[in-house]
Amino acid sequence: MGILFHKLQAKFPEIKEKDILWVLTVPAIWNDGSKQFMREAAQKAGIKKESLLIALEPEAASLFCMHLPVDKMSVEGDSGGTTAKVSPFQKGTKYMVVDVGGGTVDITIHQVVDKDQLKEIDSASGGAWGGTMVDEAFKQFLIKLVEKDVYEKFEQDCKEDLVHLYREFETKKRNIILGKTGMETMKIPIALVDTFEDVRRKKLKDHVEKIKEFQDKVKIIGDKLRVDADIMRSWFDLSTKKTVEHVKQLFEHKNAKDVKTILLVGGFSESPMLQDAMRKNFKGKRLIIPDDAGLVVLKGAVIFGHNPVTIVSRVAKFSYGVRVYRDFQDGVHPNDKKLTVAGKVKCKDVFASHVKKGQELVVGEAQSNQRYTPLEADQMSLIFDIYTAPDEDPKYVTDTGCINVGQLEVEVPDLSGGKERGVWVQMIFGGTEIVVEAKDEKSGKVTKATFDFLQDEGQSSDSIP
Repeated sequence: MGILFHKLQAKFPEIKEKDILWVLTVPAIWNDGSKQFMREAAQKAGIKKESLLIALEPEAASLFCMHLPVDKMSVEGDSGGTTAKVSPFQKGTKYMVVDVGGGTVDITIHQVVDKDQLKEIDSASGGAWGGTMVDEAFKQFLIKLVEKDVYEKFEQDCKEDLVHLYREFETKKRNIILGKTGMETMKIPIALVDTFEDVRRKKLKDHVEKIKEFQDKVKIIGDKLRVDADIMRSWFDLSTKKTVEHVKQLFEHKNAKDVKTILLVGGFSESPMLQDAMRKNFKGKRLIIPDDAGLVVLKGAVIFGHNPVTIVSRVAKFSYGVRVYRDFQDGVHPNDKKLTVAGKVKCKDVFASHVKKGQELVVGEAQSNQRYTPLEADQMSLIFDIYTAPDEDPKYVTDTGCINVGQLEVEVPDLSGGKERGVWVQMIFGGTEIVVEAKDEKSGKVTKATFDFLQDEGQSSDSIP
């Protein structure tokens, strides 16, 4: 950060650190703990908390693409006839954003609700099927060529050569031509050849020629690797298959039934192999691939930084709640949840929902407002375990799929009220990160509340609703 700021000062002497807003983009499929980790890492790198925004990558891409001339509409001409005009997406348009980066594939569905405003109509999903999956297939191919122990020795001893090898492959994999026959050529480090020959005491060229799977399909000539085009294309199979299958599944959702357009963005979207797979499998959809698709997220992040409220609502991927104690009811609560706390019979491990899966979360508005009281009269704060659940209406935090994601700590400023003190907790889920506020019901004072997704699991809640 310091180097960039000094360079900016050289061109703009009056600039101050507070004049810079940093926008950090992350995959939309990341959980809340991952987002918090990135925020804290950015702060340790010298970026102040108030100068940092977290943007979701497919949303940033979508914001940029909103301004692209992609729709044709008819407008009345001066002569009374109609002429065709190209414009950005019109109000009400729904489209799927498939953001294919180096590591992850992020997919979500957006709808234009007004000029420069979007809403999410299906929660983000995806997986680790991006360009690195192709890199892994290439790595496994190399291991077959030189064998695992040789590759690991090369990887350990020749790190600079390893970097150059994958840079060479990065260029090659973006330019593999569909339908081409014959052999493709790329450079490999001579250090890889030397490592093999030092370990195996034989020529790599001769060794490769004896591998039945690669006979007449792979050759080593000096520092050149010649590979049959079909083998190179096969390295893309798993990545494209996973992406296509997931997009097909999403089109089965009720929210996606009337979606006719797919925006393909991200660095790996420039791959002809992926583009071809998308065209072949979604012939009834309009596929839009912007120019310089790898820069779309970056450009959209700039737009987001200038106007973060362009995303007006999102959809909850999980149910969110806290673990609490409630009065035990015979016949309603299971006996294994029964215990006595402060002289009262309670049911433990109850999932108190703040947000339900699939709920629309309006940006900037509190999605829940619940009252909590302490279990003990001398408590100075309330500490809650925060859980997510894959179901819409979980009963207990021990239900299948429930995950402890961290803690929420709320200060209790007034000790005079004993256990009957009440604190109202609001969770604002609409942004890219969760904002929590706690208000003392007697004084009206808003007290500090933190939502820590990086705490260890296993600590119990000490509050009751």
